[in-house]
Order: sequence, then structure tokens, then C-alpha cells
Amino acid sequence: MDRKLLSWVNDQNAEGFKPLEIAAAIAREAAIQKGLPFDGNQPNLLSVGTAQAPKEIEYTAEMIGFVYEQSLDSSTRRHGGVHYTPYEVAKRLARITLNELPLGPVCDPSVGGGAFLLAAAEHLAEKGASPSKIIKDYLWGIDLDEGAIEVARASISIWGSTKVWIVANDHLVVANSLKNGMMSFSTPPKDGFIAVIGNPPFQNQLQETTVRPIEETQKLREKWKVNAGPYADTAGYFLLVALSMLSSEGKCLLIQPQSILATVDAKPIREKLNQEATLEGIWIGGADIFEAGVNVCAPLLSKCLRQTPVNIWTGTEITQLQKKLNQGENWSSAMAIAQGVPILKLKGNRLEERASATAGFRDQFYGLAPHVCEFKTGMESVAPLITVGMIDPLTSRWGSDEFRYAGKSWLKPVVDLTSLLANDKELYEWVQDRLKPKVLLATQTKVLEVLPDPKGQLIPSTPTISIECDPEDIWKIASALSSAAISAYAFSRVAGSALSSETIKLSAKQVNALPLPIISDYWEQASQSAQEAFNSKSKDEKRNKMKEMSHKISLAYGCNDKLLEEWWVNRLPKWR
Repeated sequence: MDRKLLSWVNDQNAEGFKPLEIAAAIAREAAIQKGLPFDGNQPNLLSVGTAQAPKEIEYTAEMIGFVYEQSLDSSTRRHGGVHYTPYEVAKRLARITLNELPLGPVCDPSVGGGAFLLAAAEHLAEKGASPSKIIKDYLWGIDLDEGAIEVARASISIWGSTKVWIVANDHLVVANSLKNGMMSFSTPPKDGFIAVIGNPPFQNQLQETTVRPIEETQKLREKWKVNAGPYADTAGYFLLVALSMLSSEGKCLLIQPQSILATVDAKPIREKLNQEATLEGIWIGGADIFEAGVNVCAPLLSKCLRQTPVNIWTGTEITQLQKKLNQGENWSSAMAIAQGVPILKLKGNRLEERASATAGFRDQFYGLAPHVCEFKTGMESVAPLITVGMIDPLTSRWGSDEFRYAGKSWLKPVVDLTSLLANDKELYEWVQDRLKPKVLLATQTKVLEVLPDPKGQLIPSTPTISIECDPEDIWKIASALSSAAISAYAFSRVAGSALSSETIKLSAKQVNALPLPIISDYWEQASQSAQEAFNSKSKDEKRNKMKEMSHKISLAYGCNDKLLEEWWVNRLPKWR
């Protein structure tokens, strides 16, 4: 967008003009440039306020919605989960949704500034529909924000009008589509929409500004007949809204946070969509689409049930990849494919048959904090505290650098067990249950990073996962979890659930479900290499032993793949 225009928007905000007044100024100038009359038939927005847009800029219809959303104050945008969709992205996504569909009504259930409806209008016009037919019959939209509806109405009318006004009216409504669905309209299309497209609000339930009351979550579950977890993003429910609005041959595509692909709380939504629709494709957009830096994606769903390969598109250019998913595969595998991660189907007994993965909660994290101190020579009845940052692959960084814990920096943090027992017996017993032979696993990492604790001396700090096992299994489990095969396997199943689109975030339950190799000489050799890597004092020796370990584990799984090992080595953290 023109820098001069953005500067002007900021100036108008500073002068106290409201978002609708600023958008109205752009709409008036756009109408003037198209030679449209101000004869009383123009959209209501054109009569709002007295702000005047710069004359020397060439205005287009989509600028009106962009300016409106840019003019909203940051708290309103954060609370509402509002993220403006770049118009070129909206056009390309609309094209892959509408390309094979017949002409018919299209709906955006969270219309915002109207970018997706304008994108649909352009595509429908290319297919031969007249602007009048498109505006009066084919474009439908819903939004809670009355201002957004006025902006969308003006944008669409300016887009399609030439000498006289063609004004969109009854098909753009102020309503709550999450609550009312198709009944947001007084007279909806009797056969449903051929397409539902858009960019619904993202409302991360781990952020205070966007969290839903539990009562609202329960209403959404009941309304859309899905028992999604409390942390499922509100945007996911819009996919169920969209599906309910489609005709028998219709398709929907709504932009989503990438958490929809893999998080446990969104799993019931994915399962319901898989039961009632066909996943035809997934767009992996990345973090650079919106100014907020949210990692985004968009599943393309068809109401028509059929077995068809799942297309994958990436980036702002919506580039289609050659490799596809099979129906029924994890949605998160699309992100793995987009990043060039090898897709593996590993067979073996679940880890929980040989060990037990557990993770603490916030209560343990904050409960330990008052009893943590820096280690000093001569201290008794203390145990080292291990945070995620202290774990590198088969390496402990405790005491080698400073790390943050509970708002402070620590070099050698230890828990005073005497103080803990005296003040919190229940937490003391939890710690004692962790002080046994185990493997510690870091989270939010590019590959799985584990720290063996064969003597059971370390205390895991939440969210570090503790995998407790028999002492003779320590190096077997450490070698399997440290391998390329398991990292690739895990990434293809949970991609999208971490803060970064490149990292792996596993829960203790998911760790328990990981497949271990069947007992073999390869696994025995890998466990020996893992122990030698752990004890190595040389960076080169450690790297070589880890490569040997990973290769042997791949052979144990029956997936000898040079590209897999190269992918893993390139993602390992720097050797420190």
C-alpha cells in the first residue's frame, strides 16, 4: 500500500477522526475518480464525516477496507483478532476455491473490509457474470461490526458501478455467524452457497486479550455439535459454520492460525470436518502474511465426499507443490511437506510400554520457584533444576551459561529439598517421583533434544518432559528420541502446534504414543553411540557419534534415507 496513504491514515487517526470517517474519505475519492454520481443513490458510507483523502493517489475499491482496518486502534484489533488480508492473497485463494465451481452465491461469514468478496467478484466477472448480477445475487457477507458492513457495501458498490450506482444491500448483514449461521440472513439461498471464503478473527485462548468465557465455549460446542477443547481458537469454529452454509457441491476456504492443523484441542473440529467433507487442499501461508506475524494456513474443504489427493499450496504466491497428501493423513503433514520434512510411517511398540512420560503444570513451576537458589560448594540436600534451555541434544548446559527461570537469570540453579519438604510436602513428593533414572525432553525445538539422567539426580522444570524408565533402557530411549527418524515422524504429526512453524512441540501424552524400534542389533549399537556422544568432550566426536546413532536408528526402523539424515543434521542446534 502507498506509503503516503499510510502516513495520511496515521495523521487522520492523530487528529481524532474515527475509522469509519477515514474509510469514507477514501471511498468518496475512489467514487470521484470513477466518475460516479453523488445523486442520493450512493452507499451510506460516502456521507460519513468530513475527512478528505489525498487527491494525487489512484484509488481502488480494496483500499477502503484496508484503510478501515488499519484505522482501528491496536487494542480493538487484538481483542477482535482482526488481521487484514492482503488483496493479492485473497484473490489467489478465491481463485483456487471458485475455479472449478459454477456461478453462484458466495459468502464471507466474517466479512471485515470485504477483501474476499471483492476477490470473488473479480473472479466471477472473469467467468462472465455481469457486475449487476454479482453484486445483487452472488455476494453475501456477515459481520458483527456494523462499520465493517458499511465499508464492504461501499467497496463492492464502487467496484461494480460505472455511470450509475449498483448498491449491495440486503445480502450484507450485521449478525453473529457463529451463533446464527445461515439464519443470519432473512432469505438465504435455498440451496446454500457454492463457496464460503474469508479470514475469520483469530482468538488464541492462551492470550488474555482474546480468551473466551467458558460459557461461550460451551455454547459453541452445543451449537456446532463438537466437543473441542477449551483452547481451540475461535477461528476453527468458523470452519463448521462455513460447512453448514454450503450447497451439496460447495467448497469453503477460511484462513486459520496454523494451530488448527495439529493441536489437541482442535482435534474434534478436524475430525468432524473429515467426517462431513473432503479435504481437497491446504494452503500453508507462513508468518509473513499479516503484520501481526501469525503463522497461517487455510484448508480447502468440499461438501462433496470423495477420495482425492490433497493439494498443498505455499506462500503469498499460492504456489502448488508437486507432492500431495493422501486422504486421512494428518493435516499437519501438509506443513511438513511444505518445509521439505521427510514423511515417515514408523512401526513399533508405543514408548509408554517401556517408559512413562510426564510433564509438570504451572503449579509445579511456580511452587518450586521459592525453593530455588544458586548452587554453592558444600550444599547438601539439593538437586539441579533443568530448564528447557539447558538441554541440547545429549548435552547438559547446566552451569555452562545463564538461563532464565521464574523471572531471574541462573547459572547453577538447584532446589533446596529441605526447604521444599518443610513448606510443600505434596510438591516434595512430586519431585521425589522425578528423582529416578530418566530422559529429559525439551519442547519447542527444531529436532527432539534429550538429556539422559541415568542416576536420577535432575529436577525437570515445566515444560520439560520427564521420561522415566528402567536404568537399562536409558540409552535405548535416548538414542531413539534423539534420532532423525523420530524428529521427522513427530514433526509431521504436530507441525503447527508450536510457537514457531519450524519447531516441534509434544505433550507428554504424545511422547508416550511415539513408536520405538523393535529390539535389534541396530538399536543396541545406536544406544552405545548415544552414550559415547553424551560422554564425549570433543564437539567433532559428539557430532560423529550422534550421526552414527541416528543412522543406526533409521536402520532399526527400516527407513535408511540419506536425505532424512541430512535434514536432521541441518536442524541440529549449534554445537556449543
